[in-house]
Amino acid sequence: MLSIGDCIAFCGLEDDDELDVLACHEHLPPVIAAAWAAGEMRTVGGRRHVVEILAGRAAEARLRGDFAAADRLDRLVEKERAAL
Repeated sequence: MLSIGDCIAFCGLEDDDELDVLACHEHLPPVIAAAWAAGEMRTVGGRRHVVEILAGRAAEARLRGDFAAADRLDRLVEKERAAL
């Protein structure tokens, strides 16, 4: 049986925070979002799309005053941008 950690590793994300953000954005359960992310992370355009989603969520968090979440998302964005 696969764990959520296996799914995260399979899709090319770094941690469950990234997966949770993408699952919420795409309105998908985490396991289905992992399968979606696996396809996105295999192309430069898809990886850029993931970065845009993370950056957008960071901006939303900042607007609502959740600076801790915004900082966490900004770190994920920088990590993904470095991988481009």
